[in-house]
Amino acid sequence: IAEFVGTFVLMFTVGCCAVDGSNVWNPLAIGSAYMAMVYALGQVSGGNLNPAISLALGLIGDLPWSDVLNYWSAQLLGGLAAAGCVTALHSQQPLELGPVAPFAGCHAACVEMLYTFMLCFVALNCMSSRRIIADGNGFYALAIGFVMVAGGYAASPVSLAAFNPAIAIGLDIKRFGFGWGIWYVLFE
Repeated sequence: IAEFVGTFVLMFTVGCCAVDGSNVWNPLAIGSAYMAMVYALGQVSGGNLNPAISLALGLIGDLPWSDVLNYWSAQLLGGLAAAGCVTALHSQQPLELGPVAPFAGCHAACVEMLYTFMLCFVALNCMSSRRIIADGNGFYALAIGFVMVAGGYAASPVSLAAFNPAIAIGLDIKRFGFGWGIWYVLFE
């Protein structure tokens, strides 16, 4: 439930920001929502809120594969539910996903891979590091949130800055995830 709720809040924030179309404060809003959900739900589920992070935790052995699959389901359902709410709320402006002109898919792929890697790298170092956990570091969610802020400002003019397969599928709800959404999932 925690992964569903956290991903729902994150996708709802991303969706409302995407409909707004302004890049001035959107990355800060999205990074702040991510940070708040990681702080709120980190003690319950780990606060992954991203299938790429769940996969990375599974690959290093910090999350059992059965949990990885359960988290993926909850994250994708949370993203789709939030996308449905955003679409209902802003029916005059459907959510769109894809490279931003004049950029092409290869440019979007580059920034999505880079910042998804950066997000997973920071999350793994903050959430799985034995030293950081032993020290009781309370700043891990801040670091993860700031990756979203940095990536949002740098990549949103190129790719809309999803960095999360659940968000990519949610943003592509108009095409049921089979437009650019499936490509973004592969990039991430």
